[in-house]
Amino acid sequence: MTPVDLVWLVPALPLAAMLIIFFGTRMVEIAVQPRPAAVPAPTDHGGHGGHGPADAATTPDTEAGHDATDQTAHTTHGAAAAGGGHGEHGGHTPFWPMLSSIIGVSALLLSFALSLLILWQFLDVNGDVFHTKNLIATGKDIHLYNWFTIGSLNYSIDFRVDTLTVVMLLVVTGVSTLVHLYSIGYMAGDPGYSRFYIELALFTVAMLILVLGANFLVLFIGWELVGLSSYLLVGFWFYHNPPPPGSEVPYPPPAQLKAFVTTRLGDFGFLIGILILFTATGTFNFIELNTKTQAMDKGLLTLAMILVFCGAVGKSAQFPLHVWLPDAMAGPTPVSALIHAATMVAAGVYLVARLFPIYEGVAGPQALAVVGYTGAFTALFAATIALTQNDIKGVLAYSTISQLGYMFAGLAVADTNTVGMYHLFTHAFFKALLFLGSGSVIHAIGAQDMRKMGGLARFMPWTAGTILVATLAISGIPPFSGFWSKDPIITTALEKGNYIIYGLTLFTAFLTAFYMFRLFILTFGGQGSFLGLWGGHDQYRGDAHPRESPRVMTFPLVVLALATILIGLAGFAGFNQGFAWFLNHGVNVDFPVAPALDANTFIGVGAGVLGILLAIAVYGYGLRLNVALASSAVTRPIYRLLYRRYFLDELYLWLIRVVVLGLSNLCALFDAYVIDGIVNGSARAVRGLGNITRRSETGILQNYGAAIFGGAMIILILVFVATGAIGR
Repeated sequence: MTPVDLVWLVPALPLAAMLIIFFGTRMVEIAVQPRPAAVPAPTDHGGHGGHGPADAATTPDTEAGHDATDQTAHTTHGAAAAGGGHGEHGGHTPFWPMLSSIIGVSALLLSFALSLLILWQFLDVNGDVFHTKNLIATGKDIHLYNWFTIGSLNYSIDFRVDTLTVVMLLVVTGVSTLVHLYSIGYMAGDPGYSRFYIELALFTVAMLILVLGANFLVLFIGWELVGLSSYLLVGFWFYHNPPPPGSEVPYPPPAQLKAFVTTRLGDFGFLIGILILFTATGTFNFIELNTKTQAMDKGLLTLAMILVFCGAVGKSAQFPLHVWLPDAMAGPTPVSALIHAATMVAAGVYLVARLFPIYEGVAGPQALAVVGYTGAFTALFAATIALTQNDIKGVLAYSTISQLGYMFAGLAVADTNTVGMYHLFTHAFFKALLFLGSGSVIHAIGAQDMRKMGGLARFMPWTAGTILVATLAISGIPPFSGFWSKDPIITTALEKGNYIIYGLTLFTAFLTAFYMFRLFILTFGGQGSFLGLWGGHDQYRGDAHPRESPRVMTFPLVVLALATILIGLAGFAGFNQGFAWFLNHGVNVDFPVAPALDANTFIGVGAGVLGILLAIAVYGYGLRLNVALASSAVTRPIYRLLYRRYFLDELYLWLIRVVVLGLSNLCALFDAYVIDGIVNGSARAVRGLGNITRRSETGILQNYGAAIFGGAMIILILVFVATGAIGR
């Protein structure tokens, strides 16, 4: 048995951990520890206190009236006295919940180790170690069992292990392991501690099933399980009080419903696309579809692939189905990291990458055009919204939407799926770092509003330093990993002559650097500090007493920061080309996949540098350009439009209330007055006729005789008329 033959253990290990926690440690925990009295629970929603004068002067990024309404907070000491809450409140985790976390982390660590062995087997091209030659070129199908058979159709549960699968296994298990470890500190003392690890393991299992599926059946099972898991985790704190009016922080119950319903809209098109492909080819298997779709009508195939992409639009939060992802920040921050870096939103990009041979080689060019233009537009669209948000997790949520747009654009403009997938690979590490770093900040001060931060670098140097690495990476600054993955997308669009995607992605690079350094300066720096980046007591605008997070939380940050740096440095040694060689089944690609030392690269990097310098000038040195734009009668409507997210949430709510519910009410009226009217009217007619005819039943013999005689006479008359005896 080789590691590839044991690939089923990769999802089975976290599944086993989930079952052990659910039926074992969680049950014991409930049995031995009585449920504490209900107390107000501190949440990620806490800490939105008043804004100091310095903040008001330097950061006008607020709606009118927002400051006045966003004033309530769960204080650190009050939460600690309540005896629960998150790690930011110093909660203590009892033995049995702690055992649950140890089981979860151990299972994911073993899954990651097995994924590394699978990678090693794929790189063992000559079979010197594992005696499986050239597995990198062919991959391997692992048959688990037959689900059911109808006639000649056989529905089987199979796993497909190829180079794309290996990359996703490493990303999912690697990031998930660090998130599980980080959560030990972040969720410490939370009353739902064991439940959190159950749902987190389920989330990881679902994504692993999705990426291992050899056919649409298995992939769709994982696809829907990912949706279920996100529903559970986004609404993890369903029992908390709503945030104050005007707060940017979402409320868990409606947020989880919004995520579930919005992604279902995309899944509707996805399912139709799958059924079209199956009806035309008779198979769900991805390898068979690559060849059998060549016999399909190209127009029908193109339509099917666009419908399949609808599922990716929903899962990966692309315009116009992006609205669920910012609200998904209502869940615990480790969940946000897992959603944004390695699981749910990556599923849509993986889907297009998995079906790339059909998109690029068989379907019409319109399919990839839809993918590319949707991605490029979403990248710019989300970046403009991120410019004005004050919730640290909200800014990162829109940055994820934007970066996912980059990935889809990369898949659309390149000749292979390498460019888009490499950005997914690098993005997983620095985006997990950004979210876990933001969680470290929330853990320290109990707030998400960046206007209650500032100067935290001196209090939290490990958190600040690692987030600075991730911020430079997402801004596309060399030598960090983001430069090596984002710049090829921009350059490839230019080389392919797609100037629209090139312009959109290039301008987005400038905006990304600006809003990310805005986030960093508002959180860790401030005016009067070194370049506005590294602040201290003088720049801190909050009320809490910040401190660095425990080592169990800072260790994953350091690991992710090192990965971001090392992947970037490896780019100088040709790691981009090696990644492309691996993902292209051991064949070197014939186009550049790494930035070259030319004008295009300087333009791409220059856009990022310009964004950074502008952010430092505005937020680090008080240029007050933001004050002018937010207060000017000309530009304030634009600012308000961006701050209110183009009013799309309000538009969708109006459509639901007026159009959807309006049609529902019309249908209800049609049912009540037309359908029920016909049925009930028929019943009333029969009953009315019965009321008339029953009057002939008197019980008097003479009446019955007269009726018989009268009836006989009528019959005789009719007979005479019919025979012509009368009327001659």
